[in-house]
Amino acid sequence: MLSVPVFEYLKNARPDLEIHALVAPIAVPLVENNPHLTGIWTWTENSSADSLKTLTSRLRSEQFDVAIMLQYRLELAKLLRRAKIGRRYGPWSRFSSWFLLNRGFWQGRSHSKRHEMDQNLRLAGKFLGKPCFEIDFPKPALYLTPGQYDLGQEFLAEFQVGEEKVVFLHPGSGGSALDWDPVRFAGVANSLAGIEGFRVFITGTSTDEAVVGQVSVGLDQQVTVLSERYNLRDFLGILSAGDYFIGPSTGPLHLAAAIGLGTVGIYPPVPTMSPGRWGPRGPWTKTIVPAVDCPASRLCSGERCPHFSCMDGVFERDVLGAVMEIHRQKTEEES
Repeated sequence: MLSVPVFEYLKNARPDLEIHALVAPIAVPLVENNPHLTGIWTWTENSSADSLKTLTSRLRSEQFDVAIMLQYRLELAKLLRRAKIGRRYGPWSRFSSWFLLNRGFWQGRSHSKRHEMDQNLRLAGKFLGKPCFEIDFPKPALYLTPGQYDLGQEFLAEFQVGEEKVVFLHPGSGGSALDWDPVRFAGVANSLAGIEGFRVFITGTSTDEAVVGQVSVGLDQQVTVLSERYNLRDFLGILSAGDYFIGPSTGPLHLAAAIGLGTVGIYPPVPTMSPGRWGPRGPWTKTIVPAVDCPASRLCSGERCPHFSCMDGVFERDVLGAVMEIHRQKTEEES
């Protein structure tokens, strides 16, 4: 989702461009309805030799002028060169990238304080010949089909949601960040479910099974668990029926922000996991970080850190306060 704004940015700057997206198969639902795209291609590092040969041949036959790699992958860079795409932009972040990419600039993202979305858009700016700083960038956006919105309405009907505000809690990060205590997630869920006018649902994927199970132990009966119930395409439709989303640094948090839900992200202060680099971008977003001076330069040092576990410094009241603040702001704007 932090790559998607590149399409809109390029198309707004150069309406004459024909833009195609090359994504992992699992990410197709995120771009398949994007009005700024002409075509969608898929690639995975696990592709067979025959499928890679076919993809290379197809890309070569399209005679693409430019490729912009937003994240460097050695095998993909080789493929783009074999496809005879003359101008190959991307981050010069690996030794091989200096040989396989003939445009771009140095981007040591793991050491950078810049947001991931801004780094992606700076690469697009390099292609456009525009300054890489202080650009008015678009925010991530998802374009759903009428059928997906219908799924959202069917979801509301199935669970008999009337005028209540729908809150999704997604307690797992899939290992991408330091997780918040499942007991505290359950506390937030129960507190919100006890407020008149709110309905609360717990979401998760197969990688979140353990943490969702821990959250479920202490849940009030008014809270509904939806773990692993929907594929990504359908999940986007379900999210469209929501009002608020609470979670750690994880893909669904960015999906919710892009659809327009009020989001509260719970982040560690570690530089490579912080909201400064991975925070959601949307109309209604708040992030909560433990109030510690993190000594890490890149990665969390765990029990060796004097602040371990710093995530215990985020309390239920902090998250509830953030949700209610967004709720107040949205209510005032809607009225």
